[in-house]
Amino acid sequence: MKKWIYLYSLLVAAVLTQVILMRHYAWFPDIIILIVVFTGFFCGGAAGAVFGLFAGIFRGYFSVDTFQMDVLIFPVVGAVSALLGRAFYRHNFIVQVFTVMVSFLFVASAQTLYLNIISDNDIEIPFVIVASGGSFLATVLISPLLFTGLRKLLRLRA
Repeated sequence: MKKWIYLYSLLVAAVLTQVILMRHYAWFPDIIILIVVFTGFFCGGAAGAVFGLFAGIFRGYFSVDTFQMDVLIFPVVGAVSALLGRAFYRHNFIVQVFTVMVSFLFVASAQTLYLNIISDNDIEIPFVIVASGGSFLATVLISPLLFTGLRKLLRLRA
């Protein structure tokens, strides 16, 4: 029970921090993706999907344009992270980095496609990825450190 209180409290803090700081710092990591991937990896598919749903709702609340897409995307990220965590050795930092990288690219691509459809834009996905390159790099590089810290904080078994 304690771990869920910690995780959901961390989610609320991450959303607020990300909303405030990501606008000002291009190199700020996407903590929400990191926490959703972590939950899928170390707590299972169902927990990752439910946590992803709440993460999508909280994140979408502050980004009204992508609310519907966030609510759909993040449960998928949580569930797929659990599958990748079972298929590969989830404690390996390369698997963690790869999963976070794929998750970030999936979220950015899905949101870009969604915004292109609803607002009749013609923004290309590679342009969005390059434009958010600092955040992408910070998110991917910090993932093994954050996962290790969260495992210790939540006292999860190896």
